[in-house]
Amino acid sequence: MSGPAALPLLTHDGERHTRATETVTALDGRPAAVLSLSPDLLTAQSLRALARTAPLPAAERARRLRAAARHFLHDELGGLTFGRYRACVARVSGHNAPLTDQLTRAVADAVAEAPDRADRARPTGSLPSWRQVPAAGSGVWTRRGETVAAVLSGNTPTIHGGWLQALALGYRVAVRPSRREPFTAHRVVAALRAAGFRPADAVFLPTAHAGVPGLLRRADLALLYGGDDLAAAYAGSPTVKVAGPGRAKTLVTGGPASPATLAAVADSVTALSGTACVNTTAVLVEDDHARFARDLAALLRARAAGRQTTDRHLGPRVTAPAADALLAYLSRHAAHARAEIPLQEIATPHPDGGVVLGPAVFTVPTQDDPLLGTELPFPCVWIAPWSRAAGTAPLRDSLVVNAITDDPALVDALLDEPTVKNVHLDTPTVHGAGHLPHEDYAGTFLMRNKAVVTKGGTG
Repeated sequence: MSGPAALPLLTHDGERHTRATETVTALDGRPAAVLSLSPDLLTAQSLRALARTAPLPAAERARRLRAAARHFLHDELGGLTFGRYRACVARVSGHNAPLTDQLTRAVADAVAEAPDRADRARPTGSLPSWRQVPAAGSGVWTRRGETVAAVLSGNTPTIHGGWLQALALGYRVAVRPSRREPFTAHRVVAALRAAGFRPADAVFLPTAHAGVPGLLRRADLALLYGGDDLAAAYAGSPTVKVAGPGRAKTLVTGGPASPATLAAVADSVTALSGTACVNTTAVLVEDDHARFARDLAALLRARAAGRQTTDRHLGPRVTAPAADALLAYLSRHAAHARAEIPLQEIATPHPDGGVVLGPAVFTVPTQDDPLLGTELPFPCVWIAPWSRAAGTAPLRDSLVVNAITDDPALVDALLDEPTVKNVHLDTPTVHGAGHLPHEDYAGTFLMRNKAVVTKGGTG
């Protein structure tokens, strides 16, 4: 691997290197990139330029997005081939090599399919353009504003889907990337420009944390990704959509779990390195939750065996200080839980630097134990008992609930529960696809419907 990559700003006025920079450090402690940071004045200038720029026609946006997906996969962009870009992502993200390849290639799908994915939110009673409205009139799907700020986290390269759909809908977008993994955002914006999008259609503006409020203030709408503190800070804002912790759960009803059920839950815990909001972090079991936990721990240990020191490691690779902090957290806060896998087995030093975390399985005594709401950035799951008398109460505040049950009334109750955002039926919580809503469809937040009636229409 050659020296650190240079990641300049991609502004409304072209590429800019700034005196304020930040070094992106790889998990082995070596520098992976030098990231230019946008000063507040330049951020303000870029947002004004985006607001003044009229959107490209919808068909032209779709054509250029398809072309951008090809550039993303095949071109050298910002001095990086796709192979070197993928290697940079692996060095900083902690995902294993096969998963990094899968996730980075999935970004190209998100780029190409952004128009179709965005259109899934459009109500059947609305048309995409007033030019298609019949004499009797119709609803027309329109933007709520002109500019979007996307403030991203570094969990996975595929986090870019939301703002790409905004671009497909005609918004001009300011992307503030994760400073842990800025490579994907830089490559996507560079690919868009290679495909003919104008500099003022999408900009790449890394900032320090202090620069985020100014970015949000200047954009019409914002997509934010972060933790509970961020979700609480913007919970009441109609112009900010926050994607916070997932706290995904699996419910297993009936008798002893089958091998297929255990395998599906293991997948839900460990897929995506166990770092995603859709990973199962709590399992509630109607039968014998302690036996379920022992069986799941045995399966996860078998899956991890022999992998943790290779490029196919099961959990994420993190820095040694990060691993120490997480283990210390477990020692302090999970003292009353039973560790089905000894704590000393959870962290494995990796020969290329850093520490591989997980898997971890804990049992807790009750279905209302506070640990069931704990989401940690590695494969870590809490197992608790569940009774039908409790109903959906222990499953509230979940991005996804996978219900492994034959009780249709329970499924109805989960769908009626406002704090459960997605319901899977005997399908891992990590299952997703471009046509499915995540925390609702992005277009539901970005768009609204207006009635349009042409002259002579019969209202």
